[in-house]
Amino acid sequence: MRVFAGFGLIVFCLLILFMLSITWKMPIHNYRLWAMQRHFRSSMHPVHPTPSQLRSEMAEFGLFGNSNHCDYFVGEFRSSPLSKEVLRQAYAVVATSSFIGDRLLETDVYFVDEDVFTHYPWSGWLEKYLPNHPRIAHENTYLIFSEDAGNSPNGDFRCH
Repeated sequence: MRVFAGFGLIVFCLLILFMLSITWKMPIHNYRLWAMQRHFRSSMHPVHPTPSQLRSEMAEFGLFGNSNHCDYFVGEFRSSPLSKEVLRQAYAVVATSSFIGDRLLETDVYFVDEDVFTHYPWSGWLEKYLPNHPRIAHENTYLIFSEDAGNSPNGDFRCH
């Protein structure tokens, strides 16, 4: 009975070591996403057009293409009565910092009625962050976002 208990303890310890070897990098990516979102918020706060309203914040990371890397996306779904052209111009010169801090990232605007939201991962994000979003008469709903793509996965299985 003692041999079985000792063997069970060894297997349990090996399982714990295996799990730690796979997951110990996960907090690094979570922190990077949090830092990038914080930088995005502080960059965007003074820029949003006055007649725009926050609908939902979004923050995602993982492998959103082919290969073996981590992509980070942060942004806000917003709505505004302003035209698409005016909204694009309002955000045209805005940049935000990556999680690294010294690397500037461009921002982009996608409107929810554009074709991009019919494809992965955009369609999933629309459903996740604006489930059953109502069409608001005389308003444009859009996602203003920054992306930091192609980062090393550093062993995080969520980026493989």
